[in-house]
Amino acid sequence: MSILKVTSREAAYISVMAASIYIATSVAVPMPRPLGIWHFGDVITFITGILFGPVVALFASAIGPALFDVWNPLHGSAYIVYAPATLVIRGFMGWILGSLRGVLKGKPRSSEILAMAVAVTAKNTGYFLYDYCLYGPVAYLDLITFFPMDALYIIVTVPVLAALRRLLGTEYIIPIR
Repeated sequence: MSILKVTSREAAYISVMAASIYIATSVAVPMPRPLGIWHFGDVITFITGILFGPVVALFASAIGPALFDVWNPLHGSAYIVYAPATLVIRGFMGWILGSLRGVLKGKPRSSEILAMAVAVTAKNTGYFLYDYCLYGPVAYLDLITFFPMDALYIIVTVPVLAALRRLLGTEYIIPIR
């Protein structure tokens, strides 16, 4: 069994990307419970998973949104009940993104879209189960609203990733191993 080792460079990436995800999540439109909020934090989560890989994405995707749930500039601690679930669900989402970003050999863009689709499905399932425990059957509304927003996030992410790659001059900041 190996212990997860994070380099100082990866720790710096985690910090910057967790802060970026927190900020993107803070620009939010609140919805009635249990629908949570609509935000663009998922776009930054997608970018983090695809450009940085599973380790950076796992931690940044868990920390940024969980900090938002604990306290955010618009709503204070209104979403603190979600913090434990967010830490696990969003961390797993980031790990899936980073792990699946190169799963289809020779088809990097298809792999990335597949990774995003699998990751949001896992995220939506996790939040549905959590909301069901908190609110009961009304949690089924999650499934109606989450997937259309996630489709929009994926559509937005694809050209943003292309632009970032042109600016950075590289496909991945941390290469696929």
